[in-house]
Amino acid sequence: MVGKILHNKMATNYQFQEKLRKQRENPATSRAGLRWENDEDTALVDKINDNIPMSEIAKQLQRTEGSIKTRLIVKALTLVDEDHTITLDEAAERYKITTQDIQVYQANKKIRQQYHRTVNHPVNLQMVYALLLEINGKLSAP
Repeated sequence: MVGKILHNKMATNYQFQEKLRKQRENPATSRAGLRWENDEDTALVDKINDNIPMSEIAKQLQRTEGSIKTRLIVKALTLVDEDHTITLDEAAERYKITTQDIQVYQANKKIRQQYHRTVNHPVNLQMVYALLLEINGKLSAP
């Protein structure tokens, strides 16, 4: 069981890394998955304020449309967190996204965190023992 969980985690990580590698090989999305620079953040907000479509912003910043939307969602959540007088609706409107976009992001983030808690928890003796039993069973099998 433990081995299967670890295998699935490694496979998912490999698929994600492979997807990023392919996106970075494409000149149109060569900045996919890379850290956002301050000038990119500034350009993103300026372009959103100029009503440039996300698809065009993605091309200009060499990112995916998904990363553009996610960055705007994170900026909206940060704004609400830092300035308690701003509502989620106001922050969404400022960054030209919907509150539903934010709620979906938050729900998915919660699911990811729960998954990582179950898979990435610190190693405990029961987990090590279960893994050793599984390995021993495989080594002992004819």
